[in-house]
Amino acid sequence: MLFGLVGTQRKFKTDVAFTSDCGLVRRENQDHLVADPKTLVFCVADGMGGGEAGGEASAAVCRNVDSVLHERASFADRVRLVDDAIHRADGEIRAVSAAAGYRQMGSTVAVLVSDGKRIAAVGNVGDSRVYRLRDGKLRQLTRDHTLTAEILSHRLPQGAKPLADVRALALSHVLTRAVGVGQERLKVDWRKVDVKEGDVMLLCSDGVHGAVAPSALAAAMVAGGGAKEMLGRICSLVVASGARDNYSAVVVKIGGAK
Repeated sequence: MLFGLVGTQRKFKTDVAFTSDCGLVRRENQDHLVADPKTLVFCVADGMGGGEAGGEASAAVCRNVDSVLHERASFADRVRLVDDAIHRADGEIRAVSAAAGYRQMGSTVAVLVSDGKRIAAVGNVGDSRVYRLRDGKLRQLTRDHTLTAEILSHRLPQGAKPLADVRALALSHVLTRAVGVGQERLKVDWRKVDVKEGDVMLLCSDGVHGAVAPSALAAAMVAGGGAKEMLGRICSLVVASGARDNYSAVVVKIGGAK
């Protein structure tokens, strides 16, 4: 996992807005987030609703990420520090879970680290996502770690039909990977992506993307305005859908050069 700097371009301005809400049904918000325009590190974590102490797990992820933010750290160092922080949170969650005798305690995480110029690192564990809106088209930059995603990622034999809708819905929230859960060493999926002026990045928990179709998310983002206006429209769509889950989102709009 090596991400180097490219060139000596001036940094872009960034317009950032974020929110985390309990929703209209749940009594506890088990989501947490980090949004730091100075270090250009953004993170959304969603505690596992099917386990114990999900809010504590997501808080551990974000607390550890927040603790490593240093303005003077290079882009590559920030990616490494964030990766280390997520692994440290993984160990903390496992220790708490073992001490408390929990059956399962974990959190998803989606993270964006930008160099402020031309590239960014996107990482995730679980089904929290990072999207990029470019030229009016919304693209998911992360791959969900769910049973549905795992099944659909395998190439189907010729003539075979995709997973039935009912079965896909039943499996859509079953995670195959989460921070604090599993026997093997945690792996954060990282990828390098390019960034250009006019891009809008969206990090969100499944309380957002599970409630609002990608086409509707795209429409809310291309409607104009700054990050705050885009976020407001996204939240309105989530609430209109019933907001049955906690929902968290970070919108990062890439502006002109500083």
